[in-house]
Amino acid sequence: MKELDRPKNLKRFYLAWQRLNHVYEEFAKKQDLTYISMFILQLIDDGTTQKELCDTLYFPKQTVNKVILSFEKKGYITLAPNPRDKRSRSIMMTKKGREFQSAVIPAIERAELETFASLSEQEQQIMTDLWEKYTDTCISKLNNAMQVQNGGKDR
Repeated sequence: MKELDRPKNLKRFYLAWQRLNHVYEEFAKKQDLTYISMFILQLIDDGTTQKELCDTLYFPKQTVNKVILSFEKKGYITLAPNPRDKRSRSIMMTKKGREFQSAVIPAIERAELETFASLSEQEQQIMTDLWEKYTDTCISKLNNAMQVQNGGKDR
């Protein structure tokens, strides 16, 4: 396997991030979910729309739609007309869906909350500030790279 030429701390950061993602994927798989469907399940509440899920999770519309349709097929949700927006439908949890959600999601939320709480308030602040800075800078650099590849034109 080709070793990526990254500074030592960036390698550590990247490997830790991938390790955590792998654990999320394994947890999801044990629940007969995908990584993406697990995070969607975490956010669904009666009245949630596909657009809200896309906007919150930054997942493509087609991906979210595929998960929503699979949840509907499994009997976890039903889709109802959205009274606020006639072009979209509201996601409504069924009893089976609420039971499944209650069996899966609390373990994730508990692990994340307990992990965050294990950090001091100052560590939480520093970690969040640095992650936001890293994310914002990386997004800016990638957007610039896409613009250069695109000849400076937006598609």
